[in-house]
Amino acid sequence: MNLIIKKNVVCLVVLIASAGLSVVTVSAADGDPDAKQEVRDNAAKAKLKERKNISLIYVKGLVCPSCAIGIRVKVGKLPFVDITRYKRGVDMDVESQLLTVALLPDVKTDTRSIDKAVSNAGYEVIEWYSMEGGKLKAHPFASAKKK
Repeated sequence: MNLIIKKNVVCLVVLIASAGLSVVTVSAADGDPDAKQEVRDNAAKAKLKERKNISLIYVKGLVCPSCAIGIRVKVGKLPFVDITRYKRGVDMDVESQLLTVALLPDVKTDTRSIDKAVSNAGYEVIEWYSMEGGKLKAHPFASAKKK
């Protein structure tokens, strides 16, 4: 119960702060654990099977919807994002820490642009996912490899 209250209070503080006072982010380093690999993999498989024209990305530190408003703003401005889907073309699953980006038809993901947009929002992209031969495949971002 205390954890739920703590998260709600932190999200409320971040929401208030993003309204004009200052930017505060909460990440896994602040005490919220990263989603377990099994949880993320299961969610990734389900999303990739049920949704078309998407890019699916693991974002480290994505712990509450309010904390990731900046991601939606930055990623939603990219030219290959279909802003008519989800909210500005972006859906966030804080349980699995997966970011779903709606892509325009017949357009490929520009992983460098996504990496830069998410980084500019104050978060770190780790890997993106695809289904190959019916199996989930994770592709590390170049920026995550350097660390």
